Parts: sequence; C-alpha cells; structure tokens
Amino acid sequence: MLPTFDLLDLQPTDDALRFRLHASKQLCTPFGFLYGGSGIAASIEAAERATGRPLQWITTQFIGTPVPDDIVDLEVSLPAHGRATTQAQVVASVDGRPMFTSLCAHTERPSGDGAHFPTMPEVPPPDECPSMSEPFAAVPAGTFFDHLERRLAAGKIAIDAIDNAQTGPLAMWCRIPDHRIGSAATQAFVADIIPLAVCAALGVMPGGTSLDNTVRVIDADPSEWVLLDITAEGYHRSIGHGSLRIWSQDGRLLGTAQQTCIIRTSHHTR
Repeated sequence: MLPTFDLLDLQPTDDALRFRLHASKQLCTPFGFLYGGSGIAASIEAAERATGRPLQWITTQFIGTPVPDDIVDLEVSLPAHGRATTQAQVVASVDGRPMFTSLCAHTERPSGDGAHFPTMPEVPPPDECPSMSEPFAAVPAGTFFDHLERRLAAGKIAIDAIDNAQTGPLAMWCRIPDHRIGSAATQAFVADIIPLAVCAALGVMPGGTSLDNTVRVIDADPSEWVLLDITAEGYHRSIGHGSLRIWSQDGRLLGTAQQTCIIRTSHHTR
C-alpha cells in the first residue's frame, strides 16, 4: 500500500483520475499563495493513487498561483502504462485556470540492491544545530512553516546572508513533526528551498518564485530528520538555479532536487 501525506488531505472524486486539494492556510506561504512544495506533493499523491505505483521522478512547471481556500482540481492522465513502469501527467487548475503541470514516472520494479555514490557532508547532529532564522518579516504562524522544523547545519541563509553572501557548503536539517520523511510527497515538501539558497549566494533579501522543480527519489525508506545538502549554481536575467541532495540521518541518499526560480525581493521588507 502506498503511503499518504496526511497534511495534504487530498480528496478523491467519482473519477479515479481526478482529485481535489483544498489550498488551506497550512499549505500556503505567509504571502498568501500555495507553497510550491505543497503543490508538487499533491501532484505526486494524485499520480500515485491513479497509477497504484510509487513515484520515482517528477518535474513540475508552475503556471499560476493558487491562493488560500482555492479548490485545486488535479487531473491525471496516463500516456504510458507498462508491465512495471508508468508515465503520468498531472494538470492542476482552479476554476478552469491552469496552475501547474507535472510529468511523472513510476515503477514497480523489484528494488534489488541499492547504492548511492556521493558522500554525505559531515555536520553536527540536529540537536546541536541552531534553528533557522525566519527568512521573512511576514507572520508565518498557521502557514506551512508550522509543519517544518529546520536547523542550520552548515553555512548561512536568509537574513544572516544579506550583504554577507554565503560561500562554501550550505546544509540544513529538516523534519516534519508527526510525519517521517521518505516518500516522494514528503521529499518534495521539504525540498522547495533552493530560491533561499540562491538569494543567500547573492547576499540579497530572500525571495523567489519557482518556475519549475524536479525531484528524483532514490530511497523511500523514511527518516525522522533529513539533511538538505544545498547548492546554488547560477543566476542570470533574474533567474536562479540550484540543486540539493536529501540525506537520511543514517547516511542514505534519499533523493535529489533541482529548481529554477525568479528571484524577487520587492514584496519583502528588510
């Protein structure tokens, strides 16, 4: 049986390929729009329910922006469904207006022997790391921030990097209280942080809007805490790029993510 991410409360419909997501405040940002990680996680869960197979890869392009209390309709199509592997597409809309589109790949192939090839960074354990400072002046209470605990393990980010650009390794411990991280949906929920890393590398006010986000699942065996090993890779024409690796507490590479974003700071205050 495939895991569910209860925080989403994704609702089925009479059509096995259609689902509904209530964009509740707890899934949104303090600025009044759906958190990208929530949208990707909803696409994943919709695709997994429709295919009955665990997701291995998803790439999501953001077109519009659901706001709190919107009802997001997610429609799944299955252009390829083989003996062990399925390719799916998820189109999310609000009142017929497109919001985001996801392409997905799923497989039921036997796991066999697993391996990963990079090395996990050496950082202090979560209980020895400070909590990440709130990156915005907006009040985060009641938003998705309430469902993430993040502790800085290496480098600096958010307000600590303004006018003092981050260089070198950047890593952060993260957990979802009452929910272990490992499934594709939970990995996507925690991985949507690369815009902050790009802003830190630039030494500017934190703020960004995702254009796309790709998550690749390597190992879905869950962990209470995961380490986000983040790299800001480039910036040009106000567009930032970066990647991250998701490590379990016991040193397994759970997944990777890559993200492209528009760096915007006009709606934040110093």
